[in-house]
Amino acid sequence: MSRQSELLTLHGQLVAGDVRVSSKIVELTIAPLVAIVARDVDGLHDKQDVEQACFDALFKYLAAPDDYDPDRAELMTYLAAIAKGKAMTLRRAQGRRTKYESEYAAREDVTQDPLAEADDEDSMVTAIDWSRFGSVLVKDDGDAEIVALMKLGAVSAVAVARSLGLGQDADGHAEAERRIERIRGRARRLKERMKA
Repeated sequence: MSRQSELLTLHGQLVAGDVRVSSKIVELTIAPLVAIVARDVDGLHDKQDVEQACFDALFKYLAAPDDYDPDRAELMTYLAAIAKGKAMTLRRAQGRRTKYESEYAAREDVTQDPLAEADDEDSMVTAIDWSRFGSVLVKDDGDAEIVALMKLGAVSAVAVARSLGLGQDADGHAEAERRIERIRGRARRLKERMKA
């Protein structure tokens, strides 16, 4: 039996409701699918990206096998088209991110002390060198979310309470304020150590 015939048989069983054939479909298609996408889509960062696009295509197919029409294309052709589309989308996203990071690195003044000119604690938190000092601010559960809100300039008791799943009442807002102040205190201490 050819691979296409076997895949058509398995597809029919899957459409009929036998979900156990899913693993067999994945087993038969993943290696050739990865080879096709790796050959046809250049510029992805690594092989894991290719594999992820292929698994995404398989998951899409397995979630809605009725969308595949055997009269229009072979199953491998159908899966390859989906996987290549997902890989190209990922490649474009990686290209945009790389371009943005390169532009940011070109603008960044590495000689400037980011804490020297910070006039308030929120802008000081935004200016902190995260690769060197992020762990000083983020110590407890929920700290990363609070710092992210500070970096966006959207820190408030209501926003923090919502982000952390605290109650939208006086107690939840008070707890959010305590957590915000704890982060600001760490930022102040960090700034003082940097000046010393």
